[in-house]
Amino acid sequence: MKHFHVRQVSARRRRRRALSKFPVYLCLVPALVFLVVFSYYPFFSAFYHSLFKWDGVNSTFVGIKNFVDLAGDDRLGPSVKNIFILTSAGVFFALTLPLIAAVFIHNLKSERMRTIYRFVFTMPLVIPWVVTVLVWQFLYDPLDGPINRFLIAAGYPEFVRAWLADPDIAIFALTLIGGGGTGVGFPFVAGLNLLVYLSGLNNISSEVKEAAILEGATSWQMFRSIELPLIRTQIRINLVMTIITQLQAFHTIILLTRGGPGYSTMVPGMAMYQDAFEFSRMGYASAIGVVLFAIMMVITLIANNRLRSSTDFDPN
Repeated sequence: MKHFHVRQVSARRRRRRALSKFPVYLCLVPALVFLVVFSYYPFFSAFYHSLFKWDGVNSTFVGIKNFVDLAGDDRLGPSVKNIFILTSAGVFFALTLPLIAAVFIHNLKSERMRTIYRFVFTMPLVIPWVVTVLVWQFLYDPLDGPINRFLIAAGYPEFVRAWLADPDIAIFALTLIGGGGTGVGFPFVAGLNLLVYLSGLNNISSEVKEAAILEGATSWQMFRSIELPLIRTQIRINLVMTIITQLQAFHTIILLTRGGPGYSTMVPGMAMYQDAFEFSRMGYASAIGVVLFAIMMVITLIANNRLRSSTDFDPN
């Protein structure tokens, strides 16, 4: 009887604790609703409608025809080439310049200087990306742009170009802006990538570094043998996020070139936008999105397996 009474008391206490937490869970409901409506529903809807000829209102089941038609799309070849160029440039800028800046900031002796440099490099995060794009549009202006004016003043008029209107160089001009829209174009150090690297460097045990110094390790040896291997997790994060952003983004291109001249700056995201909102082929656009998702998943899985750090948690 005594044990039965104890179990009853314990059950009542558990119910009271659960009820006391109910208002907290209730506060999460709006966030969950918005998450389902604006994230999960469009995600699964894209998979579903990729099997239909759908204009946003009427739909007809066509199976895998949309995916078959992708292989014959005139934009496919240029899009693949351009996204490879933009992603390669984006990865280079995202992985190298912020890493170099992070190492220098981390090794500064003055905490005040470290704070100042962190502020300087992260301040651009609050500047809308469209502002940066418009600045570069002015720089690339074929008539009054500072780049062409500088080339003429320096005595190199033969190098003057319509940078965003020349099909041979337009895609390379976009790489300096950050291409698809990652905000890591030359010569900027991406603030978010910098913070990710700094968090990894700050978590390295000071005892490990002190032992290396006692062994006579130089700064380069310290970076190559200790710091770099121990921040592979941060490298992986920046790599995956940059690739995903580049594959998805197209807002720089839609603002400056709209995929032209011709298809010289066309990317999958721009093609998907055109099909959905200009040609009313939303089923076909959904198929493009599904293929992009599959590519990003494969890249993420490969990066997670290949760039493991010794400090990563292994459930096995």
